[in-house]
Amino acid sequence: MLLTFQGYFKEGHFVPDTPVQIPEGKKTIVTVLDETANQNAEEMRRIKLWEKIFEEIKNCDEELLGEPERVHFRTPEEVDAL
Repeated sequence: MLLTFQGYFKEGHFVPDTPVQIPEGKKTIVTVLDETANQNAEEMRRIKLWEKIFEEIKNCDEELLGEPERVHFRTPEEVDAL
């Protein structure tokens, strides 16, 4: 059976979010999550998506017809009223 406990390390010791009692001599595996790696990967994914969008716009040969329309961004008050 595999049990999972969340917590953090402080001064070289694991501090669980909830009280935990592990029997002496019990085989354990510690996995440390590197959240900065996940954040960096997500940020890079977004950057690559935007680069792809900009590249598609730059390479687009579609002719635009008519006049551009004004865009109205809602204020926070208008959003709250929805």
